Amino acid sequence: MSPGRTLLVLGSGPGIGRSVATLFASKRYNNVVLIARRAEQLEDEKKAVLKTVGSQINVRTYAADVTHTHSLLQALDDADAAFGKPEVVFYNAARVLPSALLTHPVEDVEYDFKINVSALYIVSQRYIPHLVSLANADPSSLPALIVTSSALPHHPIPQLFNLSLVKAAQRNLVQSLNLTYTHEGVHIGVINVAGQVSPEDQVRNPTRIAARTWEWFQGAKEKPNFEVVI
Repeated sequence: MSPGRTLLVLGSGPGIGRSVATLFASKRYNNVVLIARRAEQLEDEKKAVLKTVGSQINVRTYAADVTHTHSLLQALDDADAAFGKPEVVFYNAARVLPSALLTHPVEDVEYDFKINVSALYIVSQRYIPHLVSLANADPSSLPALIVTSSALPHHPIPQLFNLSLVKAAQRNLVQSLNLTYTHEGVHIGVINVAGQVSPEDQVRNPTRIAARTWEWFQGAKEKPNFEVVI
């Protein structure tokens, strides 16, 4: 098992996932776990993190579909065996697809619910007790569960009703976790990205989103706040 602090990223990919992983690794975490569906994409993500941060950090990748519970738990088992359980869990898994009201297949609704809610619940069951223990055992720790969200829970878009629906359910879950475990020293909240993400956007580009996320995360002990709105 590699010593040090570990960051776990679920839903690793270009954009927010890569930028948050890279910035957090450069600031605090010498062990980084990246989980996503495709092994080829994960190799690109690993190279990008190492290129930016340098070889002084350890990066492990695990290809797993979060909707397949056995596959997800196996990846988490392997990651924990390599680095120990994480100090920060960053949940970024989602898919953005158009969905037409009343004609969108219910199977797709259920699939997206698994990505955004069921898998997050499994991850929370596994790691929140550990994060609580870490908060009690190590005053210098910053245990956290951070989830990428959006404005859709408050402002649903009918053409994206499926994503709006599952993101609302996800936010509800994270709020319940926040209300239950924040007083036990675990920072639990969402990055509310209230618009389209683009490298060209001056406000909602991945680099700025990561910087705002780090600022919000770092100040959580002094000023706990459920969300950062970007």
